Amino acid sequence: MSQRHQLGVPALKLLAEESMVAVLESLADGALRPAELERRIPDAGHSLVMRRLHRLLDSELVTYEHLPGQPPHARSAPVPHEAHYELTGAGRASLEVPAEARRWEQAWCSQAERRGPPGALAIALTADEHMREITLLLADGPLCTTDLDARTPGLGRSALRRRLRDLVLAGLLERRDGGRIPLLYELTDGARHLALVAMRAGRWEWQWSRPAHPEPGRDLDKLLHMVAPVARVSEPVAGICQLHLHAGGANDPNIYLAARAGNVLALPGAPDAPPVAVGSAPSAAWCEALLRREGPIAMSGDEELLAAVIGALSTALLA
Repeated sequence: MSQRHQLGVPALKLLAEESMVAVLESLADGALRPAELERRIPDAGHSLVMRRLHRLLDSELVTYEHLPGQPPHARSAPVPHEAHYELTGAGRASLEVPAEARRWEQAWCSQAERRGPPGALAIALTADEHMREITLLLADGPLCTTDLDARTPGLGRSALRRRLRDLVLAGLLERRDGGRIPLLYELTDGARHLALVAMRAGRWEWQWSRPAHPEPGRDLDKLLHMVAPVARVSEPVAGICQLHLHAGGANDPNIYLAARAGNVLALPGAPDAPPVAVGSAPSAAWCEALLRREGPIAMSGDEELLAAVIGALSTALLA
């Protein structure tokens, strides 16, 4: 799976850099000089703070202005002008991602499992393309190591085993005896809810990065496959919905979800019978509908069924 098709990965990689979130959060209350940032982030020296500020300037998450500083001596007449760094709108909005990462860790990780600053583990896991690829492959059910080997040709056997071990230690995978077949790996509920961090980062990218040729975020369909098993609808709600991710191409992804007996099931492909409800929108609008419960979704067929399924996915993500 190409990195450019993984939702939110560029933003997550930026936030995963050492002390990057600390610099952003330190600027949340107003403009600061580099020396003030260094005092607020004791583990980061001058060189690291300046590298992070330059990265944020290049990414247009911060801006700076030269303002009068403190005189070097009490009786000095000249007052030096010093750079004061301040968050842009994009920089302030990016703080939603580490906030979501912290909430996920508080809900799903023990204190012993957390590593580094709050939220750092969740960001690192969702920023790793191979970790993401493995969890998405397991979205529809457990797989054995042989199947995972065959489906991750770009990842060597030893590297796959190492990442599987790390995902188990992080509480994202469970191992169970497959009987006559090799060891099986399956996603935990915590892993399924981690999709929310990726979706927050993807929503931020769509809103603020404005690439010349925006990617449709083609793993949004797979992320929703991760979320569907933890979504619940009222038992009378039943039927198959089609969620179309409109990107203006012939190969736009479709997600087929079946509401049945209080559960939402992600189907592996198009069902034999036509869906009774269809929703179509760009990936960015689907993210808005799921994360903020507002988005211009074009609906047809049984709109009440579709609204119930979208609401169930949203509730599962935001619970």
